[in-house]
Formats: sequence, structure tokens, C-alpha cells
Amino acid sequence: MSNSFEHDAMGGHATPSLNLGKITGMATALVVLNVVLMLALAYTPVGPIAAGLFSNFFIGIAIFVVTVGGGFWVSNKGIESGSFPLAGVGVTMIQAGYGLFGAAILAVFGQQQALWIPALAITAVITGLITAVVALVVFKTDHSFANWQKYSWGFFIGGFALGAAGFFINPMLMLVAGVLFFLGFVVDLTYEIWAVKANRYASDLRNAIGIYVAVMGVFVHVLQLVLRVLSMLDN
Repeated sequence: MSNSFEHDAMGGHATPSLNLGKITGMATALVVLNVVLMLALAYTPVGPIAAGLFSNFFIGIAIFVVTVGGGFWVSNKGIESGSFPLAGVGVTMIQAGYGLFGAAILAVFGQQQALWIPALAITAVITGLITAVVALVVFKTDHSFANWQKYSWGFFIGGFALGAAGFFINPMLMLVAGVLFFLGFVVDLTYEIWAVKANRYASDLRNAIGIYVAVMGVFVHVLQLVLRVLSMLDN
């Protein structure tokens, strides 16, 4: 990739200088493309079908893990091996997963399609603000967030456990599970932005995909809340 190196005037060492503009641009492009895809799918029969599938907690989790989780793994394998076609397959899987999930969220409010675009716009602003705050904290402090990817997994596992319990016992637990999933993606976003700062990964593309996946995770959870609020106000 286009990782460049600069000379450290203080220590005389070569230190990597990441192309932040390129990483930000690629991540943003992937997010925008995914939002457009979920909106397009929501206007087709795919939206209601996806809504039906994701209405079942276990089926929804399975689809998400296979597409988004599997896609992230495949894309990383492609980048590590230098196979950009394989990395492209992984990104396509992620796009499909978030596209289906987003379309399912919008389709739930199929009787209020006029709310879709305003909701997406508001969600984009809120997600952008969350990302900006996280980036500010990461780049303005010397704190290491190296372990935060592990913490995010803790939130995801906790969310799955509560969601599974809620499916059989009390649906209210599934709402708490949603909060844990949201926090998991915020924590993961913190790690991914820190990874850019710390030059954890040599590939600009790997950094961009990591941030994209985390941002979209935040986006879809914020979107659900925004749509519920707008729906109540509309009624």
C-alpha cells in the first residue's frame, strides 16, 4: 500500500506516516456505498424478506456473523496474502450484510417510507459526531487502546447472551442486548482509530475496512433509535 516513511529528527529513526486522508476517504466511501445499498434494497422485496429473517434473533445473528464477520475475516486474509480480489470478496460480503440489516430496519417502518431518508440523514450526522468525538479522544491523549478490541468482544458476547436469554425468557433483555452491541461497536471503533494512530497495521486498506465496519455497526444501531423516535413524532 501507499504507507510512506518520514525521518524522525529527534531520534534519527524511520517512523511510518500513515496516509490519513486516504484511509478516511476509503472508509467514508464504503460507508456511503453501504447506506445507499441498504436504502435501495429497502425499496425492493428484499427489504421485507430481510426484516422477516432478522426478526428472529438467532437467524439475524447468524446472517450478520457470516456476512459481516466472515467478510471482515476474508478481506483481512486477502490483504495479508496480497490478493486484492479476495479482499474485494470480503468487502462485498460486508456490504451485503450491512445492506440486508439496514434494509430490514427500514422495512419495519415500511408504512412510513417518507421517514427513511430523513432518518438516514440524521443518523449520518449522529454517527459522524460519535466518530469525531472518538477520534478526538484517541488522537488528543496518549492512552493506549490496544486492549479495546478484546473489550468489544466482551460486549458482543454479552449482547448475544442477553439476546438469547431474552428470546426465551423476557423480550426486554433483547433491548439491553442491543445497547451492549452498540457499545461494542463504539469500543471497536475506538480501537480501530487507535490502530491507525499507533500504526498497528501496515495496510491503509486494512485500516479503512476496520473503521468502516465499526462505523457501520454504530450507524445501524443509531438508525433503529432514530426511526423509532421519528415514527412516534409522526404519529
